[in-house]
Amino acid sequence: MIEIPFLKKITPSSLSLGFFSRKPANAVGIDIGTHSTKVIQLRYEKERGILETYGELLSAGYLGSPADPTASFLHRSDNEVVSLLRDLLHESNATSKEAVFSVPANTSFITTIAFPLVPEKEIRDAIPFEARRYIPIPISEVVLDWEILGQTEGRDKMEVLLIAVPKEVIEKFKRISEVLHLNLRALEVETFSPIRSLGGTDQTPTTFINLGHQTTTIAIADRGKLRVSHNFSRGSNELTKLLERGLGISQDRAETLKKEVGLSERIEEKEITSVISPFVETLFSEVERFVAIYNRKAPRTVQKINLTGGGSNLKGLVEYTVSKFGIEVTRGNPFARVVAPAFMQPVLREIGPSFSVAVGLALHEITSR
Repeated sequence: MIEIPFLKKITPSSLSLGFFSRKPANAVGIDIGTHSTKVIQLRYEKERGILETYGELLSAGYLGSPADPTASFLHRSDNEVVSLLRDLLHESNATSKEAVFSVPANTSFITTIAFPLVPEKEIRDAIPFEARRYIPIPISEVVLDWEILGQTEGRDKMEVLLIAVPKEVIEKFKRISEVLHLNLRALEVETFSPIRSLGGTDQTPTTFINLGHQTTTIAIADRGKLRVSHNFSRGSNELTKLLERGLGISQDRAETLKKEVGLSERIEEKEITSVISPFVETLFSEVERFVAIYNRKAPRTVQKINLTGGGSNLKGLVEYTVSKFGIEVTRGNPFARVVAPAFMQPVLREIGPSFSVAVGLALHEITSR
């Protein structure tokens, strides 16, 4: 039985067994979301990822509408997920059998633990016991992975990033991969993937805000490593529903208004922005508090913000975020890290925020992180 690594490390720890020793010729990154599912296939030439194909399918037609709208595909049957992925891989002409899947952030546990300055072997031996203090379910029911981040600001302790994923989640991915005849090369908690696809080799302390359909994930990375993360149970779909109810319009019209009007300051669009603004202000006030807490404790404060996810297409959001935080803000384009034809660039920039996780997964096999 192989164990699946969660952290991409230059030297895998003893808890990250099962790395395939040889780099594949190509691979697919598969991101199964509550709203839609994305796939990216890259061909590898040296340390470059060349875009071969990509695709997206709405998940609802296959997975239905669970009682809990924030519930992930992990609550659906294997057959439903297999049907979705089989059609997606077929329609997108994805042919690679080497796959990296994303693990939903709300099904995993990520935390940072401070250890005394001791040899790495002692940390490795202590991890299973120390993890019991932080993981809310029995340790026997999860697989652990970890990475040393470095010494604390006072240099008197060692910071270790700890990840735990329930074994039942891993087993579900293995079953699905087996039915689809895919080689499961790795699983990655979705929090990490945008750091790879959007941050690349950038060492600047950066906040990545992934505005998804049902949830918003915030991750702060410094020197390319995740430092802290948090999930908010608010996503862009909530804003769509507010517009539908507040203006008495259809879902399609609400989606259009988010992209074309958004946070407009025009008087004639005030009725629309009066619905959108309170939602954005409440969500970003929570983000602001999270960043402020990090900045008070971290040796290096956040210098950049990268917006991603489908919700980042809200018109005026970049400008709003700049005014709120007073630092550099960009909307992520993960395709900037892969090689693609020039004529495709406008389309790729448009869809890029929705594919930041999938691209990060596909890049997993040719990057050191």
